[in-house]
Order: sequence, then C-alpha cells, then structure tokens
Amino acid sequence: MKLFPLNKTVVRVTNNPAKLLNGITSNTLDAPKNAFLDKFGKIVATCDQLKSNDDTLLLVLESAFYEKLIMHLQPYLLLTRTKIEKEKDFFVYFDLEGNYIPKENECVIKQKKGQLVVTKQKLESTVSEQEFTLFRLKNNIPMQGIDYTNEMLLNVSYDFVSFTKGCFLGQEVVARVNNLGKPPRKLVVRYEDECSEKENHR
Repeated sequence: MKLFPLNKTVVRVTNNPAKLLNGITSNTLDAPKNAFLDKFGKIVATCDQLKSNDDTLLLVLESAFYEKLIMHLQPYLLLTRTKIEKEKDFFVYFDLEGNYIPKENECVIKQKKGQLVVTKQKLESTVSEQEFTLFRLKNNIPMQGIDYTNEMLLNVSYDFVSFTKGCFLGQEVVARVNNLGKPPRKLVVRYEDECSEKENHR
C-alpha cells in the first residue's frame, strides 16, 4: 500500500448544504471535485467532496486556502442557516494504488488514479515527496498552491465544472470562454525537451 500524507483541511457542511453551495460552486454536489470562484471565474478554492447524506457534505481542501474560502463565504452564510465547520483531528492521505479499504468513521474519495483517504488515524507514510510529485505529474493531478493558485478555472481543469447545473458565481465568464473561445492558458505536463525555448524560460 502506497500512502502519502497531505496538508488538507476537512470541512463539514450541514443544514441544507445545497441551499448554500448550488449557487456559489461550479460543479454539482454529487461530483467528486468542486470549486469556489469569484465573479471573474477565477479560483478561490478547489476541493474534493463527498456527500454523506442529504444534509451533510464533506469538503477536503488545501489547508492554506481554508481562511480565504471562509472569508469568501461570509456574505453568503449570513443569508442561510447552513453551517460550515472545520473538522478537528482528521488526517488526509493520498492512496496511490487505490486499494485502501476504509474502516469505520473513515471515507475515501476517488481520484483520476488512486484515492484520498480521510481518517482520524495517523497512518504510516510509505511514499516520498518526490515519488508523489512524479505520480501526480504522470496522472495529471494538479494541486492548488503548487500547480495553480487563483487561475481562471478552465486554465486548470474541466473536472471542477458542470455546464448543465445552472447559474453559479463566475458562471457567465466560464461559459463564455467555453462556448465562444478557449482558455488562454492550459495546465499541462510535458517533458522539458518537448518544450520550446520560450516555454523553458517561464
């Protein structure tokens, strides 16, 4: 089993999460990934998500962007009774082989390859940072704060957006770029010898 520890924060959204999140996230709440955008279609925070029941949603995001997300959500939280609480004593690991079987009070969230493990148990790390970075690059798994910060959403990935869910904050910009043009930049993985001289100097 190959496990790598991640610096993630687990957030529990309760009391009708759909009422709060449907209009301010770019994807449906049953999708594995979601994003919070500003009105210009730029990323505030991206997250993995898991719906545990109709009234509870777990969000897993980079810890460095938790405070930024809460500040972004403050005006909307005043309009609803939905509660957002930071879970304590949770650990998040990336299971590269995707074969970890969750125990009681644990959960997993599938990725393009492998899965996230959310647990209160401290598990042994069996993968080096270099090995995990190589795994991410080979499987096109970007991470906020490393590969992107506040990029325009479609520059990063289409995995975070639904074009059929209806209106959401930043939707007009995202839809316009998708329907009438193309993202000015796109996050890709390439070998150094495949890049032009201009690309190598960025």
